[in-house]
Amino acid sequence: MQANRVLVVGKDEAHAKAGAAKIAADKFTEVQPAPWLEAIPLASSGRYQLVIVLAGAEIGIAAVTTFARSAERWTQREGMMLVALTEDGTAALHRDLQHAGFDDIIHRPMHPTQVASRVGVLLRLSTMRRELARRQATARGFTSGDGLFLAPAEPVIQSRRASVLLVQFDQSAHCAEQFNRAVRSCTDAQVCDDPEAARTLLYRSNLDAVLLCSAVDPKGAIAFADRMRRVPALYNLPVLLATPDVSGLDLDTVFNAGITDVAPTCLSSEQLSVHLASFKRLEALRAALAARYAQHVEMVIRDGLTGFAGHGFGMAHLEATLRECTELSLPVAVAGLTIENLDEINAAHGYLAGDIVMRRVGDVVRRCIRGEDMATRLSGSRILVQFPDTRYASANVAVRRLANVLRFQKVDLRGGTSIALRIGYTLACWDGSADARTLVASLKARKVAVAA
Repeated sequence: MQANRVLVVGKDEAHAKAGAAKIAADKFTEVQPAPWLEAIPLASSGRYQLVIVLAGAEIGIAAVTTFARSAERWTQREGMMLVALTEDGTAALHRDLQHAGFDDIIHRPMHPTQVASRVGVLLRLSTMRRELARRQATARGFTSGDGLFLAPAEPVIQSRRASVLLVQFDQSAHCAEQFNRAVRSCTDAQVCDDPEAARTLLYRSNLDAVLLCSAVDPKGAIAFADRMRRVPALYNLPVLLATPDVSGLDLDTVFNAGITDVAPTCLSSEQLSVHLASFKRLEALRAALAARYAQHVEMVIRDGLTGFAGHGFGMAHLEATLRECTELSLPVAVAGLTIENLDEINAAHGYLAGDIVMRRVGDVVRRCIRGEDMATRLSGSRILVQFPDTRYASANVAVRRLANVLRFQKVDLRGGTSIALRIGYTLACWDGSADARTLVASLKARKVAVAA
């Protein structure tokens, strides 16, 4: 498994090492310190998912701001999270650093476990960014048109006070009361002492976050968050766990339960306000990335007319199927279907009629193939159907039946016109060595049989 790489930038080597020591990294995270003079070449190399700059007395805010603005010109910036780690937790500084281009600001004093939890959140966001950038770069090779994959604007975080639900699990403890006062002073909070009663309050549409405060044993709060995660309507609602001793938390258990971040109950109202602002921004960024994923998948994976896989995704899926069938020693057959008279239909009745034909073909093919089979639209009139774990004889029966079902379709157009389809098909069986493109190219070399 490839390790996550974190670069910690300090004034000099000793300062950077001291900052790196404050980050409790797991075995899958490699933390590397770097002095200021070596920071830009290392940070712009694209090797690091997360770059943390130690802002404070040693490195002035002006220098840190210049560093962040120079990062906008780096080619690898899209897949990297840029973070400032500072001891000044004022809201003004938070805004200045955010406007300079930092994705997040971590303010001390923090326990190393709490810093590690924030680093874990940032690394997951960085992974989402990198994967999306990789998919977009791949998509440009098999999609046409400009502007399809423009990056959306940065998520807009409203300046209003956050609307939160505070669920208290140990309300009698003094540290919990201190945290509750901080919450009430900087948010529009609704406080609930009964976790069972809190469930009915979770469906408020204007909630920005849920704060779970546990001053003694966080197990009840973690179990509450885990039950929240199992409700689809609450899956994306941010959850913050506040507890006095964050060092005793098992972060894997915490994150797997659906908790987004952890914080100590000793935070002041200003520190909590800054924390929630960062919290909301990270969640907005995650939501924006999720929306881009959904839009990207819809545009790239599916063909809009037929509902089949797009060319690029279909070929990638075929390549993966061939690798899997190689490991399991299973046969693979592929068939090519061609609507022979689609160009004639477009010429005689217009392209709208051709679109109607392709929609009908998509509906019929999806109904006639198995769940494990996949149909791909290779080009305007050409369709590829993959038959995993299928020998030539069985695939030949299936594709002949499919071609004949399509041949008997009568597509009705406006004005009472009906169109009959002429369907050609070819079939090839994988020899165990050819790659996906070679296998598909062998279909073109075969004689096209017309369904009779």
